[in-house]
Formats: sequence, C-alpha cells, structure tokens
Amino acid sequence: MRSPTPHRNPPTIALLSDFGTSDHYVGVMKGIILTKVPLARIIDITHEVEPGRIRQGAYALWAAEKHMPRGTVVVAVVDPEVGTERGVVVAQVDSRWFVAPDNGLLDLVLADHPDTRVITVDLDKASKLLLHPRSATFHGRDVFAPLAAHIANGKKILRYGTSARRTVSPWLTLRGSNDPQPTILSVDRFGNIITNISIPTGTHVQETVRMIGIAKVMISVCIDTYADAPDNTPCMIAGSSGLLEIVVRNGSASSMLRATDRTPVQVVWA
Repeated sequence: MRSPTPHRNPPTIALLSDFGTSDHYVGVMKGIILTKVPLARIIDITHEVEPGRIRQGAYALWAAEKHMPRGTVVVAVVDPEVGTERGVVVAQVDSRWFVAPDNGLLDLVLADHPDTRVITVDLDKASKLLLHPRSATFHGRDVFAPLAAHIANGKKILRYGTSARRTVSPWLTLRGSNDPQPTILSVDRFGNIITNISIPTGTHVQETVRMIGIAKVMISVCIDTYADAPDNTPCMIAGSSGLLEIVVRNGSASSMLRATDRTPVQVVWA
C-alpha cells in the first residue's frame, strides 16, 4: 500500500472526533498537522460525536467519507480505550486514507469495501513519527495527527506495520431481513432517529418497511418530505444517506419517543 504521491494540489486532511469544540483538543490536532504539512487543507467532518459512542462515530464517518475529495486523509478519533493495548490502524479505501483506533470505528466504511487491506501500525516502529513523550490520554495529538501528516506528505506507512485483509460483516439491514439486527445508529441534533435500515434509491419507504417500533411505539405514517408530516406525529422518511429515519415535524422524534442509540427497534417488513 502506497501513500498518495505528492501532487500540485495541497493535501486534504479531514477530522472526525468526539472532542467537541469547547476545549483545546481539536485546535491542537490541527496545529500538529499544519506544523508538519503547512499547506494542508483541513475539513472538520464533526467533533460532536457523543463521547465514546463508537457506533455513532462510525455512522458519521460512513455518511461523510464518500463526499471527501479524492486523496483525502481522514483521521477519526473516538477512542474510549486510549492508552491501552487497542490497535492503531490505517486503511486505504478507493483513493482515500483512514487513520483510526482499531475499535470498530472504521467498520461501516470497511463493510462497503470487502477485503480491504488494513495496516496495523506498530507504534514502536513508528516511534520517530510520533510526538514524545506520548501521553496515555491524548493519542489524537500524539499518534493519529502525526500519522495522518506522514501519509499526507506522501510517505510510506506500511514499513511501520503489518498489512492484512479485513473483511467486515455487512451492517445494513436490508429489505425483509433481520440479519444484522435493525438498530438505531445515531440521533442527529434535530432529534431525527437514524436507523441502519437501507431504503433502496428510488423506492418508497413502505415498499421496504410497513411499520417500525421505537420504544414500544409502532410508527406507520410515511412521508416524502418533512413538510408532509402531520403535527406531533412520528413519521418514517428516507434520509439523505439512504437509511430509514424517524422524524417529527418541528420537533424531536428522539425526545418524543425517549429514544437513544440503545433503544430496541422492531420492524414489520413490507
């Protein structure tokens, strides 16, 4: 696996984390990157993943990555086991590179690209690339940002680890199937509930799902736009990522249903 070769356009590095923006963490990561890659363009995918919620971060990464410019190095840090023996991985998917903890954060991206080769980085071998002393609590600064900068500079990464094919089980629940289990992936800031149920492009929701149960409330009203929704009524809609969402017009479906990404889901398939 070769890093992107240097080219005329400045390299792009995209960041996703659960750090929020009220503290210094994101700014420090950007400072490390720009020190090592002064011409880098930095994209903030989001830093508002709920702390430690890997599945939520994995969904946001999957929804965003295909819209990143070709050659982008994506750094994803949702890392509740920071400082432990959990691995650090680098993957090349199409023309994009991903740097993340090996904790499932990349699984949704990898599931769309079977047999992707993933490099498990040996931090001892890569020691000269990293910041020292390396803290046990801020690998975004000390590990992930420096590795991303190294790749963005067109340098090889395989010499610092081992490469193996990584096949991840499909994660979308398709029409008429309960394998994998229908679940809530995320709740956005509008209170929309985003499931892992795939709605094929060009189809109506109720061609796939007749009803869905969230927190023991069965929802059967289906809409095409938010404006179609009756007031104070949870409704099904095909979201922008091609997944089934539950929404409430001018309100929060998650608040109305008291639902989180841990709430059970039941489906009556069409």
